[in-house]
Formats: sequence, structure tokens, C-alpha cells
Amino acid sequence: MATKKKKTTLEKKSKKSPKLEIKEEPKQDDSKKENKILKAFLITLGIIILISLIMYIWAQESKTDSYKNIKFNAVNYGSFERPLRMYETETLSISNDGKEELFGFILRTNPSKLKKIPFENVEGLDLMKINGYTYSGNTFQCEGDGIIAMVNLRILFEKMGRDLDYDPEISCDPYGRYNYFYLVYGNKTEIKEIGKRCYEVVIKGDDSSCEIIPATEKLMVELYSKYLELNA
Repeated sequence: MATKKKKTTLEKKSKKSPKLEIKEEPKQDDSKKENKILKAFLITLGIIILISLIMYIWAQESKTDSYKNIKFNAVNYGSFERPLRMYETETLSISNDGKEELFGFILRTNPSKLKKIPFENVEGLDLMKINGYTYSGNTFQCEGDGIIAMVNLRILFEKMGRDLDYDPEISCDPYGRYNYFYLVYGNKTEIKEIGKRCYEVVIKGDDSSCEIIPATEKLMVELYSKYLELNA
């Protein structure tokens, strides 16, 4: 009679132990999460690129400005901590001072601000060979601005082949044989026509502080614009 083989402990446990089934979770949820993250990243990146592009275009446009037919380029002078913003003419012309070389000038006033300064009958402004100026009983020093303003104005006249002289005896010529500019203080900076080729340059301020540079630079850009038209 055959003897029955006893089952080992491992065999007993293997029969009793249920089989473990490993179920793989669907990857669809993970794929959706990855797509959302990627989409958010691309949107953020696009916004950063767009903002950077807008800032670059704004920075480039802020460096340039125009006044009628004159283009200006903004340049910083002086130290990095305290730069002095100036505006150089990109639109150059041939000088009429015998040298026949390209010339332009530099403004201290933003051209967009010069546009707002009133100039009565500016269309009637003519480039004359002789130009004279006087001023009321004031120095127009304005912390040194008066000297800078008149020197720059005189240099421009010379480059255009015209003369600008100070003569305390000069006055408005009724026949308009020359341009006459009378400098005077007032409540706001503007240029008024007071006769044929006669102008009152009204300067806001007083001898301690005034707007003589914006006033004369307004005159400079208008005269240079006329010069460009004549030499186009």
C-alpha cells in the first residue's frame, strides 16, 4: 500500500495564498497633466517674449523723435549716475558758411515739448541774411543758460550763412528788411509776431531761472526746417 506524500508547508501556503494581480493605471491622466504644464509654460514664455519685444520697440522709439522734417536721436551725456539727455539732429544739411560740410545741432529740450511752444504765424518766418536781437532791461543769464542759448543760436545762423547780431539800437523795421527778435520775460514761453519779420520771444521765468533755452531752441528748429526746405 502506497504511502501518501505529505505536503510541505510551502505547498500548503501556495495553494492558500491568492494570486496577486498587478493592474496598470491608465496613463491618460498623466498625459493630460503634462499637456497642461506644457501649455502653461508656452503661454508664459510667449507673454515674456511679447513684453520684451514691446519694451524693446518702446526703447528704440523713445530714442528717436521728429519735428516737422527734422529727425532727432536721443543721446545721454555725462556720468551714468546723472546722465544729461540731449537730442542730436539725424537730419543733416550742407552748410552755407563757405565750408560746405554736413552740419546739424544738439537740443537740450525734448522736441515733443518744443512742438507745444506757440509760435505766431510761424509759416511767415523767413530766412534773412541780416538778423538782429535786443532784450528788455534784464540779463537773461538764468544760471548760465542765457549764454548757452544765444551761442547755439548764433552758430546755427552762421552755418546757414546768416548773421545774428546783438544791437541795442536796433528795432523792428517797418519794411521787413531783416529779422528782428526782442527777448522779454513773461508768464509763459512763446513767440509772438509784432511786425513784419519782427518777433517777441517771450521767456517764462526771471534772471535767476528761466526757459531761454526752450525758447531759442523753438526758434532754431523752425529756422532749420525752413533751411532744409530751401536746400531740398
